[in-house]
Amino acid sequence: MIRAMMLLWLAQNPVLRLPSEAPPMEEAGPANLDFETGDAGEVPPEWSLTQASRVAGYRVELRREGCRSGSGCAVISSSPKLEKGAAGGLIQQFPAVRYHGQLMRLRVWVKLQGQQRGDGVRVAFTTDGEGGGDSTYIQKGGRVTASEWTMAEVEGKVPWRAELIHLVVSVQGKGGFWIDDVSFEEVGAR
Repeated sequence: MIRAMMLLWLAQNPVLRLPSEAPPMEEAGPANLDFETGDAGEVPPEWSLTQASRVAGYRVELRREGCRSGSGCAVISSSPKLEKGAAGGLIQQFPAVRYHGQLMRLRVWVKLQGQQRGDGVRVAFTTDGEGGGDSTYIQKGGRVTASEWTMAEVEGKVPWRAELIHLVVSVQGKGGFWIDDVSFEEVGAR
């Protein structure tokens, strides 16, 4: 009797249910790739800095001016006391199910402001999964070091056993790292 009452209560309590508009987890994909949602000065929704990035002295915020397109972009900046050689990473993760077996391309528009020698940005995506679901794809060539908007990209095939995909924008140095217009699309798709 108590079990039946608990199940009835759980079914009726809206706090414990997902909104009906939410897509099933296996259909979820990347979100806020253009940084259009969120409040200026705050961390862009759906994105986060890695713990190591925060400890090293990096921070990220949503900006509404100086962006490549639209009304929002992300800027990663560092504290003045950042150690030489420190690196940071802005990431987003989502389920990999709908991308299994597909050749994917991650494109990110980036620019550096106030950069010093050795500063740069590189993009990557990784997958996590059991029994062969792990993979890492890192942008080939050197890091982007331009003070003008430049596209960085990487391609890779999502393994069939991948469970999660992580989009990564990796930064190194003390400059301001501007990020906008991220896309994650199947190669050959239009």
